[in-house]
Amino acid sequence: MKTTKYNLNAIAIGVALAIGSVSASATASPVNPSRDGFNAAAAAERASLYPTFESAERLGLALVESSLSLIAARTHVDPVFCKPTTYSVSVDGNDETVGKATINDGAGGTTILEALLTESPDGAFVDVRTAALPLPTLGGAVIVGYEGDHSWSRNSNIFLDHAAWTFLHPQSHKAIPYDEHSIKDYYKRVEDDAALVNGPESWEYDWGFEVITKHNLPVAKWTELSWYRQQDGDDGIIKVKKELLAPKTSKALCRIVYHASGFSPFEYAGTVTVSKP
Repeated sequence: MKTTKYNLNAIAIGVALAIGSVSASATASPVNPSRDGFNAAAAAERASLYPTFESAERLGLALVESSLSLIAARTHVDPVFCKPTTYSVSVDGNDETVGKATINDGAGGTTILEALLTESPDGAFVDVRTAALPLPTLGGAVIVGYEGDHSWSRNSNIFLDHAAWTFLHPQSHKAIPYDEHSIKDYYKRVEDDAALVNGPESWEYDWGFEVITKHNLPVAKWTELSWYRQQDGDDGIIKVKKELLAPKTSKALCRIVYHASGFSPFEYAGTVTVSKP
């Protein structure tokens, strides 16, 4: 009995020392290499204003996100990863509650997305579906059953995005289920830079992350930044840059850039380029 009691005491002391060691090491954690990037983005947002989006802009920006998410997922289907590709994307949200986006892949494939905006006291919902005709296709991959359910916060500073659909593989025609989830923060700044010809200009920015899943399992993580200048006596501007973070985090393996111009309330057209940086 004495031996057993001694052993139990020794074990208890060892466990206590081990816990103390873990606690001490936890308080001395190393600097996270991503800290400055996050801190810089968060500080810029906190020092800025809420966006001043109208209904047409919330509708149109949701359609932009749906379009680029489909293109990002399409890069995962190709046997040649991040194959250099160019798309044209136009978005029309001028009706304020009903809008559409048209994606042309440059090879005869066209996808039309149709959206419906519903306002609420706490924000807004945007439901997005593919039109039946023409048959929605991206680079030979047919899109089946696309359903996008997006939402805006009351102040339009948080955008939550989700969509699910099936790609029919362009070679095997096998049905592959995909979905995507993203969250983005929007903020507004009045910029007064010497390079701005017209003097001070109002710009809205966003930053956020997106995950794309295949068969309900994550396969790719993207980060996104965007620049948006509302039309004010001159062409409005939208630029969105998405970069792949995972599966390899040390270097972006794929980049998607959308650059468009247009007019208010929200009618924009431009080009999407997919490239390896």
